[in-house]
Formats: sequence, C-alpha cells, structure tokens
Amino acid sequence: MQFSFTEEQRMFQRSLHEMLDKVAPSSVIQELDEKEEFPTEIVKKMAEFGLYGVGVPEEYGGSGGGLAEMAIVMEELAYHGACLLYVYAPTVGFCRQAILSFGSEEHKREFLPQIASGKLRMAMGLSEPDHGSDLVTLETTADLDGDEYVIRGNKIFTTGADNAQYIFTMVRTDKSVSPSRGISVLLTPTNSPGISIRPLKKLGGQAVHTCEVAFDDVRVPKANLLYELNKGWKIVMEHLDEERILMGAQCLGTARGAFECALRYAKEREQFGQPIGKFQTIAHMLADMAIDVEAIRLMTYNNIYRKTNGLPCTKEASMARVFCSEAAMRTAHKAVQIHGGYGYMMEYDAQRYFREAKLWEIAGGTNQIQREVIARELGL
Repeated sequence: MQFSFTEEQRMFQRSLHEMLDKVAPSSVIQELDEKEEFPTEIVKKMAEFGLYGVGVPEEYGGSGGGLAEMAIVMEELAYHGACLLYVYAPTVGFCRQAILSFGSEEHKREFLPQIASGKLRMAMGLSEPDHGSDLVTLETTADLDGDEYVIRGNKIFTTGADNAQYIFTMVRTDKSVSPSRGISVLLTPTNSPGISIRPLKKLGGQAVHTCEVAFDDVRVPKANLLYELNKGWKIVMEHLDEERILMGAQCLGTARGAFECALRYAKEREQFGQPIGKFQTIAHMLADMAIDVEAIRLMTYNNIYRKTNGLPCTKEASMARVFCSEAAMRTAHKAVQIHGGYGYMMEYDAQRYFREAKLWEIAGGTNQIQREVIARELGL
C-alpha cells in the first residue's frame, strides 16, 4: 500500500476533530440520544464547517475532495457519536454520489448545491420488511400515470426519513423481466401526500430516528426518475465497494473512540494501590485493542488507495468490511469490560460505543452476506 495523507488532509482531520470536540462532546451526544432529540445545532455547525460539500464538485457549490476526505469525515463523526453519522452518511455518502454519477445535469444542478450547503437531506429507502439482504426481490411498486409515478409499498430501516426532504426510493417498475432489471430509483419528496413515516426504537444513535415508511398512492413527477427506467439496480451495484470501504472508516471511528476511553480509564482508575492499566490482564486487553484499531486503519486506507487508483477491490472491500466491523465490536466489548461495573452505566462512553459498534456488523449487508461475496470472488 502506498497511501498516505497529504498535509492538507491532516490539517482537515485535525480541525474537524477540534470542531466536533467543541460542538459535540460526549455529554451532549448522550443527552440527545436519551431524549431522542435531533442534533439540529450540531448539524448547523457541520454545514458551516463545509462537511456537506465534501465530495461535491466546486461547480455545484461543494469543496471537492474524494474518497479519502469522505473517510476522514466518516471516521470523525463515528468517533464523536453515531447519530452524527446517521444524519450525514445517507445524504453525502450515498445519495450525493448516486446523483453525481447517474443524475441528469438538471438533477445535479437542482440537488447537489442544496446538499453541499447542508440545506437538503436525503434518506435511503432500500430495505423492506420482508426483503432485507434479498434486496433485489423488493415489492414496492411504481406505475406510470401520465407524467407521474404512483408508488405503493413499504420501506424499513430508512434512517433520517423524518428529518429529510427526499427519500431515495427503490421501486419495481417492471414485473415482466428478471428482478434486477425491473428496478428504478425515484427521488421522492417526503412531504408528498400519501407518505407516512413512523420512527422505530433502536439500540444506538437514537437522536436520529430510523424509520418505517409507507407509500400509499404517492405521486412523484416523472422528472424525479434517477438514471434510466428499470436500470436502478446498477446505481446500487456501482457503489457497493465504496460503501463498504467507508464502513471501514466508520468502524475505525467507533473502535478508536472505544479504545481511547478505555485507555484513559485504565490510567486513572486505581485498584489494589495502582492504576488498573498496570495489571497485565488489562494491559494486554488494551494492547489487543490497539492492534485492532491499527489493523482497521490499514485495511480501510489500503482499499481507499485501491479504489482511487482504479484497482479491483470488491473482494478486498468485503474482507475489510467483515474484519473492521468485528474488530470494532471486539474493541467496544473490551472497553466495557475494562470499565467493569461502570462500563454498564449509561453515563460512561464505553456503553455507547458498545451499542453503536453492533450496527457495523449488520448495516449495508450483514457480515454473513459479505462472506458470501468473498467466497464468490474466490471462485467458490
């Protein structure tokens, strides 16, 4: 691997970390999660900092940047609180890239400047109650009626839908062809008549709701079709590697946060006349955590190098996704154990990282699905 940060990227990460330390300390994140209160003021600061313009070309009002800059943002948001990631990643990590790669010029000029300014948020309407990993069999339909599509169906795990202006909605537009060839994507305004959004209770990042969305004869202008009719599956497939790479950065932020809070605690907490970090059992746990954090970092940025330089990375991205998520979970688990009884208390960060880490083994294709991808890439 020949990847290394430029000085500009290092300065960006330092300044981003400092900004988030000020506006999103752990005490604020904990309170927002407990109240399930959307982080409005923090999101404003993120927009003022220019985070929503990362990855958006300057001609559309953004600051440019590529996968490395996006990974820096994802890592820092995950480090400071998963809820910040949940309000950011669907819009900038996925929908922004989909519009940039597949949208018409009209779509780009309509949506990208608003995304870059932080004024427009999108949610991803992909999974359905009966179709999670088997996404290609989705049942939500859209039928053309004049100049509008009429959407009927349900989506699940649509994070941030109740605070988004649009839902990136995968629908079936042709039942007569093979499942993947009959899928389209509609950019659906959340204020459309017939949409109902129900927040769900979840384990971590509660300040940003994950929602179930019902579409009851929801009418969407024909102009909101992204890319070509019946070719929406290509939009998802084109971005799977990038999504998995960025998941590695998210795992890195969570693991780093868990490791650092455990290391601080081990240096401060005294038992039997000395800091608990002096005991070999605790010291070796921290050593293992440090190994996992560094391994996550290396795998993530190795894949960024490969993707940026046009090298194959489907197998490598899935491998990293599995390893990084499981390493983050291991690290968070150890952080709770090192804290002992306090690790089980809500006022300590260890429990938050533990709850947040679990999602990385599930979201965006479970680790069991990733292993299927790896096996296929191995020719099995």
